[in-house]
Amino acid sequence: MLLTAAAPPPFLSAYIHNGNFSAGDYAFLRGAFPGATSQQITDWKTLQTYGTSCMKDAAHTESSELEKLGINAKLDDERGYQDHLCTQIVFASDETDDFRSWKIFQDALTRSLPYFQTYQSAVSLAVRSLNSDPEKDTFEEQLTLHTVPDQMWRFIMMGAALNDVSGLDPTTRSALRMRSILAGVDVDWTNSHWARHILETQGWSPALKAGQKSAGLMWLLVQHADDDPAFQVMALRQLEPLAKSDQFSKPNYALLSDRVMLATTGKQHYGSQLSCSNHKLTPYSMDQGGDNADTLDARRSEMGLPSEAAYIEHFRKSFPKGC
Repeated sequence: MLLTAAAPPPFLSAYIHNGNFSAGDYAFLRGAFPGATSQQITDWKTLQTYGTSCMKDAAHTESSELEKLGINAKLDDERGYQDHLCTQIVFASDETDDFRSWKIFQDALTRSLPYFQTYQSAVSLAVRSLNSDPEKDTFEEQLTLHTVPDQMWRFIMMGAALNDVSGLDPTTRSALRMRSILAGVDVDWTNSHWARHILETQGWSPALKAGQKSAGLMWLLVQHADDDPAFQVMALRQLEPLAKSDQFSKPNYALLSDRVMLATTGKQHYGSQLSCSNHKLTPYSMDQGGDNADTLDARRSEMGLPSEAAYIEHFRKSFPKGC
C-alpha cells in the first residue's frame, strides 16, 4: 500500500501555481537565519519537517514501482523522486548554509538575478531558434529540443563553469547556482517524462533509426532522469539486447547500468561512477569482484571502456587542484 504524499505547508501556497513551485523572493527561508520572528522560525521548522516527510514518501512510492519490476531497492530517502513539488521545494530550501545572514542572502539573490535572467533568456532563445512545431517535428527535432536546455543548464550548474564568470563573489555565485539548479530540476522533469513516453510507446526504435548520435542523446536524457529510477531500469532493460547485438553503444550501456545499480543497490559493476575521497577520485562501492583491478578492467574492456586507471586520470585532469 502506497503512502499518501505529504502536502506542502499552507504558507507556501503563494509560491505554488498549477502544481509547480516558484521560489520568488525566497521569503519562506527567513526562519533559517538569525533575527527571525518566532513565526518565521516555526515556518522554517515546518518546512524542514515537510521536506523530510515528502522525500521519504517519494522514496517509498518509487521503491514500490521498482518492486513491480522485481527490484528490491535501497533508495536514498533524501530525494523527491516523482514528487516534483517536493523536489522543487527541497532544492529551493537546501542552500542556506552558504549565507551567514538574511541580508547577505538577500543581497546575493539580488546580485545573482541579472546573471540568471540573462542566461535564462539565452536558453529560451536557443530553444526558440529551433522553430519547434510539435505537430510537424521529426523525432530528431524533438530530441534536440529537449537536449539543448538539458546541456545548457548543466553547464552553468557545474561549479567550474561559474568560477569563470567575472564579477561573481562567492555568495553571489552560490545564489546563482541555487537558481540554476532549480531551473535544471524543471528541465529534467520535463525531459524524463517525454523520454518515458517515447520508450513506453515506441522503444528505442526512433532513436536508433535516427542514428547513433540521436541514440546517444536519448541515452543522455535517460541518464539524467535520476528522479525516476524505475524508468531508468525500464530503459536499461530495453537496451540490454541492443547492446549485446552491437545496435547500441556498449560503453553507454555500461555507464547507465552503473548509474542504475548504484541508485538502487548502492553498488556498481563497471566502476564508472566516481566519488571524491581525500581530494582523490575513486569509484563508488563495487559489487562482488569489482575491487580486484584485473577483474574490473576485464569487465570494462568487454564493454569497450578504458582501464579504470586511465578513466580516473581522464577526469582528474579536470580537477588540477584536486576534486
